[in-house]
Amino acid sequence: MVKDRLTAAKLRNHIAYDLWKYVLLVVGVWFGVDLLFAQTAYRSPQDKRVDVCIMSATVTDELMNSFFEPLWQSAVPEMELVEGSILFPISENDPYSGMALMTRMAAGDGDIYLLPADQFKALATQGWFIPLDDLVENGTINAEGVALDSCRLTVVDEETKQAYTHLYGIPTDSLFGLMDGLQYDNRGGVMCVATNSMNEENAVRFFNALLQAGRGEMPEWLKEARQEEAPEAQPTQAPESASGEAAN
Repeated sequence: MVKDRLTAAKLRNHIAYDLWKYVLLVVGVWFGVDLLFAQTAYRSPQDKRVDVCIMSATVTDELMNSFFEPLWQSAVPEMELVEGSILFPISENDPYSGMALMTRMAAGDGDIYLLPADQFKALATQGWFIPLDDLVENGTINAEGVALDSCRLTVVDEETKQAYTHLYGIPTDSLFGLMDGLQYDNRGGVMCVATNSMNEENAVRFFNALLQAGRGEMPEWLKEARQEEAPEAQPTQAPESASGEAAN
């Protein structure tokens, strides 16, 4: 007779003490399979995709996909993918938000960036964005009607020590179409193209399409908000003349 016969009591005891081992095994297998698919899944090559990185707390993936789709088909239809990524605004209380931006830029994962003006200027002076002067002058980027002076920056070449002034971005302050279509707070924002983009030609084409799509009228709610913020004009009272005071 078999001495180690399996009984219901032994089975319950085994499950009670060793269940965690089976749970750990299942979780490990699940993560392993997921990692395998992630590593082997097809990813469009850099010259067949355009990546747009937007620093915003209001933009969503759904809004980006719906806004980018028609621009993708009209401006760069030969691209396999146009994809947007959201970067959370940099906060003094969250040092990792700044690290995420620098990590992405250093890895060359983004072609086009929409950033707050302060972040744009800090990175542009370090050479992270391409000059847009020639592209605007020859019409590749149509920036007609957009005030550009705030994005003309002077950069000192570290090797030659010479200073160069170029246009490194396009201000989004007047691009209310971005606010309407993306829910992007365009106030104080800048559009720019990364220096280490591996698909610069197509990135510039999509950049221009995004710029044109961003044109639009200021929303009524914003007009009303600005009117409320503006200080009310106080009527000024002309001082009485000295002669008038003397007469009294």
